[in-house]
Amino acid sequence: MPRLLDRETGVSERFFLYAETNHVRDVLSIGANMKWLFRLGPVTAVVLSAMLVGFTGSVPLASAAPNAPIIASYNGGTLNLSQGWGSATVCDVTGAGTYCFASQAAYEAWQSSATGQSLVQPLTSCSSSLKLYENINYGGDELILSTTLLWINLSAYSFADEASSYQVGACSIIMTDGTNGSGNVYPGATSAGSDVSWIGAAWNDRVQSVYIN
Repeated sequence: MPRLLDRETGVSERFFLYAETNHVRDVLSIGANMKWLFRLGPVTAVVLSAMLVGFTGSVPLASAAPNAPIIASYNGGTLNLSQGWGSATVCDVTGAGTYCFASQAAYEAWQSSATGQSLVQPLTSCSSSLKLYENINYGGDELILSTTLLWINLSAYSFADEASSYQVGACSIIMTDGTNGSGNVYPGATSAGSDVSWIGAAWNDRVQSVYIN
């Protein structure tokens, strides 16, 4: 991992790139001290900016959600979502953890309870969530997501290639048929507030990753 060192402060800055076949991902990590960037000179800085834009294109510059098992709270115990949902039908991924429920009624009761209302969403959450449904017309299992600025791999929730309908919350979204935002981009309605009762034959059971803006 190449480093640039500020000789006056001793602060080390990092810049690293990660490339995949047919897919480039860039991550730029910069510490509090930015003087090294200005020492590169205006021309070099412009070239660096152009390189980053060229690498990323229209795909958001962000890391994918970790592939560690998602352990959800369910019926007083836990549920490893990477191994399936069991009897759960609704799972809400919040900033405080993932909570699953056996029915929509149980989920709504939890939302209105003191526990549900006391959850504090981080600043990286949309004010209202994206809801993905297993079946058309908002039926079947429901996965609720709100984390923004991060590619979410649905396989971690056993929901890859499952979505047939969806409701977009207050933040626009991007959906692709590959992991980490790779592959083809879903061309349908993805703006805030979109309600799509059927994702269409071409994209039914096809979405693998989502990004909430």
